[in-house]
Amino acid sequence: MITHKQLTLAEVFEDYQNKFDNDKYQFLTLLDEAIDLDEIVPVSFVTHFHARTGRPRKHQLYPMLKALLIQRIFSIPTDSLLIVFLKYSQELRDFCGLDVVPDPSKFTRFKQDFLSDLQSMFDLLVDLTEPIYQKLNPSLASMTIFDTSGIEAWVTENNPKYANRIIKQLKAFKKAHNL
Repeated sequence: MITHKQLTLAEVFEDYQNKFDNDKYQFLTLLDEAIDLDEIVPVSFVTHFHARTGRPRKHQLYPMLKALLIQRIFSIPTDSLLIVFLKYSQELRDFCGLDVVPDPSKFTRFKQDFLSDLQSMFDLLVDLTEPIYQKLNPSLASMTIFDTSGIEAWVTENNPKYANRIIKQLKAFKKAHNL
């Protein structure tokens, strides 16, 4: 006779944590099964992405979103480091559905062009997960935060060319005013 065992959330979490630590490919497979982008991504985002651009897009929406999710899950701080991970990991490329790894400008342009859509997607994700957190532990749920700084678009001030231009302007000002 088969005895049934009730699984607890802690045991499920331990199983996922074990796979995360020891079997990345199995973890990615489970993650792919668990994440339903059709549920998370608003229709307005899909419509905006597929609006006529005059030419076909080289990289599709879901692979780009999965790459950004990988960046968040594995705490990869920069797009350039994400690209290195994607180039050297067939498993990550398979998970994302990327045949060719996008260059840094593609990620920057994606974040700039679809910033409000990304925001609405993460707002929807919060709406989906917040009730779960509240049921698990209301006091801890009130402390749950997510750092979205890695999703913000590239700004001019962080560009080395911008900094060099400002330095040249300051040197010219100094020279013109005999300082």
